[in-house]
Amino acid sequence: MRKITNIIFLVFLSVVLISGTAYAISGVCSNCHTMHASQNGTLMGDGPHDYLLLYSCIGCHSGPAGQATTANGAPIVLRTDAAPANQGVGGTLAGGDFYWVAQGSDALGHNVDVLPVGQDSAIGTNIGYNPPGWDTSYNQDALEGDVAENNATWPVQLTCAGAYGCHGDHSKSGNDAGIVGSHHGNTGGSSSQADGATTVGASYRFCAGINGLEHSNWEWNATTSAHNEYFGTTYNDGGGTPSGNDLRTISYFCALCHGEFHKSSDIGGTATPWLRHPTDIVLWASGTRGTSEYSDYNQGGGYSLEAPVARGAVPATSSSTVNVSATDGTGAIVMCLSCHRAHGSDQPDILRWDYSTIIAGGGSSNAGCFKCHTTKD
Repeated sequence: MRKITNIIFLVFLSVVLISGTAYAISGVCSNCHTMHASQNGTLMGDGPHDYLLLYSCIGCHSGPAGQATTANGAPIVLRTDAAPANQGVGGTLAGGDFYWVAQGSDALGHNVDVLPVGQDSAIGTNIGYNPPGWDTSYNQDALEGDVAENNATWPVQLTCAGAYGCHGDHSKSGNDAGIVGSHHGNTGGSSSQADGATTVGASYRFCAGINGLEHSNWEWNATTSAHNEYFGTTYNDGGGTPSGNDLRTISYFCALCHGEFHKSSDIGGTATPWLRHPTDIVLWASGTRGTSEYSDYNQGGGYSLEAPVARGAVPATSSSTVNVSATDGTGAIVMCLSCHRAHGSDQPDILRWDYSTIIAGGGSSNAGCFKCHTTKD
């Protein structure tokens, strides 16, 4: 009995020590872990899983529409009962929702392997496992992990974490191994700044080495002055390899899987017109890379939640101020998330708006693309 008591104490102490950072997960261990994965002949959670976890990534982060988090406080990224009311505030968190892709449409989200079995079992046949634009020269993150382990062809479906996933340690294979320890070492919650992180837990949203500022509840109730802040660079304005000079921008993070969409030669280099829409480029008020149309971003109304921009530095607090042509913490830099959601949306290609309704010369809509291209509506 004494030996068991000592073991329990040591386990408790290890959890306390691991979770000693300011915003690390704390509370009852049984909210996330189980000792034997069964009770009274009934399986606990949806496991068994490695590291004594009760649930998979989606198992922990799924819940009903109309609320931001589960009963245990985990942010919900898959609505299980009904479609979200809308993209964004009061409907989904900042990354959107896996609800739509889980209904079977590959165009409406990142099709991670932990989505409910049977809802889209034909992904390998439909579109293959390689991400669109996969390029092995763009697969190393700032913490030295290699996405997809340098494979020219992906042998498995996209995961939430690990070598074939987005979050966590890219040197580890599988969701559990890829994310293990990160939640207990989380220092990026509750509007905290991630800048030059040396661990996954200290990185923006567990995205290895990525900089940014997290909104306190992942933009469930975001406003133009209280929202996520994303880190960007202006390197590709002068040519070279877009998103490639700084491994900590949010657009470079997307390039880890979609590298062809970020190479200078593949988007038009230093010449115009563009072949693909550029990322990590500042909205210029004037000059060789811009015209005055960008100076009226969001009709001069400051930060737009519909078409957000990145900054050249990670601010300590979010702001509604946007200074076109600036490359510091107040500036406006085009990024992948200016147009797309990270997890999923109700629009093809995970877009933030209905692209078919963006009609050049069709009036004064100030919507979607026209948030930046203010003279073309």
